Amino acid sequence: MFIIAVLCSINLINAQSLVVTGDTYFTGLPIDQISHHLDVKNIANKGINVVCQKTYLSSPSALPNWAGASYCFAGNCYSSSSTSPSSTALLGAGQSFSYANNDLDAFSGYYDPASTAGVTTVEYCFYDEINPSDNTCVIITYDVSSTSSLNEINKMMSDFYPNPAQEMVYVDYYLNKPAELIVMDILGNKVNEMNLSARATQKLDVSDFAKGIYFGNLIVNNETVTIKKIIVR
Repeated sequence: MFIIAVLCSINLINAQSLVVTGDTYFTGLPIDQISHHLDVKNIANKGINVVCQKTYLSSPSALPNWAGASYCFAGNCYSSSSTSPSSTALLGAGQSFSYANNDLDAFSGYYDPASTAGVTTVEYCFYDEINPSDNTCVIITYDVSSTSSLNEINKMMSDFYPNPAQEMVYVDYYLNKPAELIVMDILGNKVNEMNLSARATQKLDVSDFAKGIYFGNLIVNNETVTIKKIIVR
């Protein structure tokens, strides 16, 4: 009985007071900015002044110093280069910080790959200010590898159809941010441009185009992410 009591006592002492939930794996294009949220719940029977601290575990060697993982917590935001402990936020017993509930102290994470392909892993630890050993950590993975990026880019815009064409061509696009479609002839002269947003089918009148080959350039954040050929007869 004594041994059982001691073991139970140890379990109570070592039990973590904070439970952190949320998605931990994210993919995107090198031109994307990823955002996400974590919920933090206090399962202890008393209030806790919660601190968050970020640690890089791995990142692409080409990632600029100003880019990478940043976050907001306890009403303040911290840059990608900051690894110091955050300010504190009092979390009552049984209460949660949740972005879905519009809590000002809730955690929001961000990742800017700065057009750098690769995988970055970051550890976020949440702990009791007066007892740092009472902590719960999560590892977030941001995967903007070139293979997954190429697949995503190919999904952003379809081929033009019908192709070849004489009067009208169409293209389907699926975007998560504003973009431009710039059409150029084979010599690089701009012959048409249009703004794109969200998901739709764009119609392009080529009846006035001279016969030949043209290229539709999808531009996102001032960068060409894919090019599709148009043949006019």
